[in-house]
Amino acid sequence: MHTFYVAMDETDHSLRGLALGRHLAEQPGASLSVVSVVAEAGQVEPRRQALAARLVGEGGPVAIEVVVNGSAKDTLADLVDREEVGLCMSAHGRRPVPELLIGSVTAGVVRRARRPLFLCGPRYAPERHRRVEVVMVCVDGSSLSEAMLPHAVALAERFAARLQLLQVIETGTASALPRDGDVMESGYLHDLARRLSQKYGIEADWEVLHGDPADAIVSYLDDGENIMLAMTTHGRSGLTQVVAGSVTHEVVHEAPCPVAVWRPPHPR
Repeated sequence: MHTFYVAMDETDHSLRGLALGRHLAEQPGASLSVVSVVAEAGQVEPRRQALAARLVGEGGPVAIEVVVNGSAKDTLADLVDREEVGLCMSAHGRRPVPELLIGSVTAGVVRRARRPLFLCGPRYAPERHRRVEVVMVCVDGSSLSEAMLPHAVALAERFAARLQLLQVIETGTASALPRDGDVMESGYLHDLARRLSQKYGIEADWEVLHGDPADAIVSYLDDGENIMLAMTTHGRSGLTQVVAGSVTHEVVHEAPCPVAVWRPPHPR
């Protein structure tokens, strides 16, 4: 990624993504731009001026690109699909309908994009996550959740960060494990770390959590710093939904760190 874009409109919540974009761009020395989508050519200059006014006092100068297109979702998804680009967006603070947790445009971009989108929710704490030192990827044993791994590896390499695997075992599932449950729990992640080392030459550590998936993940993140969480929006293993869409939405809403979100293609 040589350029990070921050998707903005004239709403207050969209400004939150600028801090994320600055931090992500500064670490690898990438360029930073603000992108905004309008429906008509006559809206370009008013939008550019409005954004320029909003950016005053928000750090150094940032290039502003205003694109004319009837679909902001399609335009932004096309940006995400470019390998040299990273797109940052802020998520809404509304609840409880899952799509409203991140906003309809953001949700639409996630559904369309073929690469991860970088999101920050209303509880994003940029002062605690100024760098990406840990890329923490959520897996649950399903192929869909593991589809995020190549992207997580690439992010860890891009930011020279440590890779960590995170699995949540719900309380009912954990109680059913045999007496040597700790060994059984870590076996999957140990094997996954070994496969990553063999395939990508990257070392990964891991952590097993227990409880409600979203609550456990957010609680684990509360004491951390300089983390990027990576999650798919679909992926189920048995009765668990560790990386299912609703859990991802809840985590994005509550997490203090940025979250890289990707929706893997559905198998035909």
